[in-house]
Amino acid sequence: MIGYKIHKQDIVKLEKKINKIDLNLIQDLTKELGVTASIISLKAKRDAPVDTGNLKNSINFGKDSKGVYVESPAEYSAFQEYGTKFMKAQPFFFDNAKTEIKILIKRLQNKIKRLV
Repeated sequence: MIGYKIHKQDIVKLEKKINKIDLNLIQDLTKELGVTASIISLKAKRDAPVDTGNLKNSINFGKDSKGVYVESPAEYSAFQEYGTKFMKAQPFFFDNAKTEIKILIKRLQNKIKRLV
């Protein structure tokens, strides 16, 4: 016969760790999202094609009730990013966002490993 017992004190220890992880992870996630939004914005500005400077100057980031955002509100942002049948694409936004989100995920995975 084999068996395994879980003692009440082990459950209490586990609950404390889970509660600590929840609080730390929420604080870290909020901070990391802000940092990532800032980096995406900086890199998009760096890579934005410049004619008048309007596109580059329109790129911004911030926080709202749903989380953080990075945007390029210039009306022609999508045309620059994807191109048209008359103009070659000049990507400046989504490649940077994808790269930084991958980095964000790795940072968060490392933080979770350290907490557990």
